[in-house]
Amino acid sequence: MSFTKCTDEYLFPTPAADLKLSSLVDVREMTVNMLILGLRSLASPGILPVKKAFIKFNIKSLVPPDGPSVQNIQTIPTAPGPNPTMNSTMKFMIPLPIDSLYCPRLSCAVYDYIFRGWNQPLIGTFTLPIGELMHSLALERKEETQAIQDIVDAIDKILKSDI
Repeated sequence: MSFTKCTDEYLFPTPAADLKLSSLVDVREMTVNMLILGLRSLASPGILPVKKAFIKFNIKSLVPPDGPSVQNIQTIPTAPGPNPTMNSTMKFMIPLPIDSLYCPRLSCAVYDYIFRGWNQPLIGTFTLPIGELMHSLALERKEETQAIQDIVDAIDKILKSDI
């Protein structure tokens, strides 16, 4: 966003009212796989110690308000204590922007499961940079593919020189 302070009145062109910015951003359907190993050093927000912590992943934070309908997901509260080992996999499909400027972050919240779920106090929140991870993984794959291609070319050159 940009703005200016003018002493005179200017007529600035504005975009059309029916223009949707989401139509200008290229998106691609992506599969997100997350392996949640666990949480460490959780501190209870109240007087009771942490019983069974779980994570709620706000998948809706990855799509624009007028985007596709998606469901939020969460881990199952099973492991007790302030250092729960969860060892669970979360997998979902989501349309993500291709341009790194528009890549979203996944909002997550950690809750405690007390009194069989009657009370679920918020322990804390964090975000996962899904877009940054996606682009760094794509760059890593590109570098690995180029290294493999260089090896194949070198082997091919050696085999051709032996003939």
